[in-house]
Amino acid sequence: MKSITRFVTAVVAVILTVAILCPAQDAKSKDLGKGSAFNGKKLEMKDNGEVAYLLSFTAGKEFEATTDGLKNTDVHLFVYDSTSAEVAKDDSSGPKCSVKFTPEKDGQYKFVIKNAGGTNTVTFNVKVAK
Repeated sequence: MKSITRFVTAVVAVILTVAILCPAQDAKSKDLGKGSAFNGKKLEMKDNGEVAYLLSFTAGKEFEATTDGLKNTDVHLFVYDSTSAEVAKDDSSGPKCSVKFTPEKDGQYKFVIKNAGGTNTVTFNVKVAK
């Protein structure tokens, strides 16, 4: 009986760890068009809130995506390619995130912004190398 209880406890612990540490890739994405034409976005995020955006990029052109929030929050930024593979992330603590990535092929990339603590306004920007 002890081994079954330990097994169930271990499975529940793994499920909770994955749910807490991994962003929900199934967040409904809003298509924001071409990354090179994107002009930034301000959003209101509640504690444990999450948003997802799609932007299109050209192969070989590096982009840098950044977020900036208030001092009393913890924002995380994740980038996924069209196959849902994570290609970049910044899950460090604090209100600011920055990731750089050079796409190998033309296509859409999904940006997931997660607010891990505090209600605030977050600014999301993307710059594409010329």
